Amino acid sequence: MLGWSQVVPDLDVVTMRTALLFSRVAAMGYKHVEKAFADVGLSAGQFDVLATLLHAPRRTSKPSALAERGMLSPAGMTHRLDMLERAGLVERRPDPDDRRSTLVVLTAAGERRAVEAARIHVAAESELFDPLGPADLAALCGLLERMLSSRVFVGPAPIVTNDSSCRTDQRS
Repeated sequence: MLGWSQVVPDLDVVTMRTALLFSRVAAMGYKHVEKAFADVGLSAGQFDVLATLLHAPRRTSKPSALAERGMLSPAGMTHRLDMLERAGLVERRPDPDDRRSTLVVLTAAGERRAVEAARIHVAAESELFDPLGPADLAALCGLLERMLSSRVFVGPAPIVTNDSSCRTDQRS
């Protein structure tokens, strides 16, 4: 079988190959992390909600803000919140500032599960990046941050945390 560079000699095959590898690593990594979350009875999406609430002021957020951050429709977020509420990990409460609205509050059980899942998440991600040394990991982190800050990517705000750094001395 002929490769792209033989069929279309002027095609930028390095970009094509890089995009293919990036997509494959992302898909396989997502499956690996999703399996780790299943071990604590969560999906990656459910963990995202718990983690968002864990970092929110008073461990509270509006469902619409959670949906926007998670790139979900309101109906999709409602379903996710229903599952988390049935598990006792979140509660819905009336919004004292707007009686037409509700707030989602992380419960103590939800906080414990979020922390447990975060530890499992990081362990699973560490397995993914084990083939890279600290310098390679820091370089990859910096390149990905640069890509996400480009004007090509539109959508939700970039991932920003108070500890977002590509320094290798933070790797455990």
